[in-house]
Amino acid sequence: MKLDDEVIARKTKLFKDLIEPNLNMVYKLCLQYSRCNDYVQDNYTEVLANFFKYIESYDGKRSVLTWIHIVTKRYVFNADAKRDKNLEYSLDTSMQILDNGPNECNFVTPDNYEQYYSDDILNAINSLAPVYKRTLMLQMAGYKLNEIVDITHEEGLLKTKNIETVKSRLFLARSHLKSLLNRDGTSKIKMQG
Repeated sequence: MKLDDEVIARKTKLFKDLIEPNLNMVYKLCLQYSRCNDYVQDNYTEVLANFFKYIESYDGKRSVLTWIHIVTKRYVFNADAKRDKNLEYSLDTSMQILDNGPNECNFVTPDNYEQYYSDDILNAINSLAPVYKRTLMLQMAGYKLNEIVDITHEEGLLKTKNIETVKSRLFLARSHLKSLLNRDGTSKIKMQG
């Protein structure tokens, strides 16, 4: 019993130090990454429980904000996938916005992404060359690499069906965005007004 009390006390202290100051960020990430508005609160609650359970796995040498972002994003994607595993989505219907009122389930698509990102992120994305932007938008919409190869080849943006070219384009697109954006998604270059 003594060991359990010590572990709980240690985890509680770490949770209070690392997670509690960032509860708003965790909630916003759940809101951003949850596939459906109905899932947000469940994901938030479960993510917090997950943080408490694995809080001792945090490596103090890494940025706590980056760690929180990665853990939250992974958990939400996995939780939503488990919830939806019995639902069958065709590629066409899963990439459409379903307009079902205030609790609609939204999916990021290459055509609607602008409503999900800040102006700084949109400016960075829009500064990409069209082939890099299209490839990145397809990946952010959830397309797999082989699907991106097929789509961009059909669209004439890829001469041959080469997955390495797609990987390279994604790498270069992300590198470009990293050069323009801070980790929190704000622009590294501030406009003077």
